[in-house]
Amino acid sequence: MRRKQIDEEFKRIDYELRVNRPKSTPYPRDVVKRRELLLFAQVHLSNILEAKLKRNKWEEDFEENMYKIVMSNYYGWDKK
Repeated sequence: MRRKQIDEEFKRIDYELRVNRPKSTPYPRDVVKRRELLLFAQVHLSNILEAKLKRNKWEEDFEENMYKIVMSNYYGWDKK
């Protein structure tokens, strides 16, 4: 991922966490689990940036794959 792509993904996750949230509180358990996935995705994006700074290609690829897995689980939540 390039820096611009990572920034766009951070913006997308920020939107999901801050704007696109349910009106009911406390959140239902399935909503909480989905929002936890977004937090995991943020961690992986940060780790991608750190791996880029260290120029560790293996770690960067690993974190990108983990990010893709987390986001596919997030977007495919209702298909399970």
